Amino acid sequence: MFFIFSFLFFISEAYASTLYLSPGNANIPQGSIRSVIVGINTAGESVNGVAAYLSYPTDKLEVAWITYGSRFDIAAEGTYGGGSIRISRGSVAGVVGNVTIATIGFRGKALGSAGVAFIGGSAAPRTSDSSDSLNLGGSAGGAYTVVAPVPVSPTPTGQQKEELSINNVEVTDISTNSATITWMTNQQADSTVEYGLSADNFLLSFHDEALTTSHSAKLKGDALAPGAIFHFRVKSKDSSDKEATSTNYSFQLKGYEVRIRIIDPSGNPISDKDVILYSETQTSRTDANGEVVFRDVTPGKHSLVVKIDEESEETSEIEVADSPLSQSFTVTVGGASGIFDYGTLILIIIIALILAIIVGIVYFIRRRRDREGLPQSQDPSVTAQEPIQTPDVQTPQSNEQRMTLEEQMQYLKERNQNTQQQ
Repeated sequence: MFFIFSFLFFISEAYASTLYLSPGNANIPQGSIRSVIVGINTAGESVNGVAAYLSYPTDKLEVAWITYGSRFDIAAEGTYGGGSIRISRGSVAGVVGNVTIATIGFRGKALGSAGVAFIGGSAAPRTSDSSDSLNLGGSAGGAYTVVAPVPVSPTPTGQQKEELSINNVEVTDISTNSATITWMTNQQADSTVEYGLSADNFLLSFHDEALTTSHSAKLKGDALAPGAIFHFRVKSKDSSDKEATSTNYSFQLKGYEVRIRIIDPSGNPISDKDVILYSETQTSRTDANGEVVFRDVTPGKHSLVVKIDEESEETSEIEVADSPLSQSFTVTVGGASGIFDYGTLILIIIIALILAIIVGIVYFIRRRRDREGLPQSQDPSVTAQEPIQTPDVQTPQSNEQRMTLEEQMQYLKERNQNTQQQ
């Protein structure tokens, strides 16, 4: 007996997680949509994935839409139709507790009972060893009844009908290429979403003519690019063709993660600098390793600006691939074609101006001295020149000064004789 009890206890512990629907029982008016939550209770275990496979009667119910919870953020599978729903989601970090996997919008088709049950293929692998923790037999489906639609009471004569209004507009289940828009109206009305890349140009649209007060529109397709920002508004029109339009909203699809390392020409990381990524502007600051991380980036070419200081920057370009894997880039700044240092340029200009002023002053002083006839300063290294010697010119007076008295008398005698002869 103890062995049997232990074995049963081991089985219950080995398969502890359970799936459930909430509400488990509800009425769904014919033509209306009822939201049903698909959840998992891990009973304290950590699971890194979940597969919830369900069946439903196609004559009584149809699936209008499915949105997904945020805890299991990796999409693996999400199909519905023909009486089968297949939801598979994952999580890298692991999930513990009572968690919403998805929300299904069931629309009532024909009156009667409709059972929704979990079927084979459902699973909840453990984070530790990927073994299945799901107790499928203990998982609870739902029992729903499609009832007659709520009649619209006629408006009494002389009484004005309440205006159609829109409220509780939300965006859920955002992925790289899809998003779900939900809203409520105070009266039964159809569902329209107009959306596009600019607030004044809605080129795309979604429409569901079914009248309901709980509206949901799943936007998807090739036009929805990862990381792109979309603007939208919702519209609803009742059976009297009275229409209500919401204000404009926007959402951003999940994009790709980009890691950029900024280095100098020597390969050293450049830290504590602002890096700006365009075209959807994102700014981040480099860490000690010179790295910045940008998320929700669109695929394609992007300009990258590294701000060195208030006046110095370098622009380069990266091309992001259309891949969900994290992408890394290395950008070198400060090379010959890189940053232009305005601080150094200003210093050079100041020094050049000072030198020009000094040269101008020296030139002015020399010009002034030349005009005033002032002696030029002599270079002490130059030896003074010897005065120019001129040959002695002998005159009679100088010769007489050199003659003796006897010679002078002889000279005078000869001179007189010459005079008389003449």
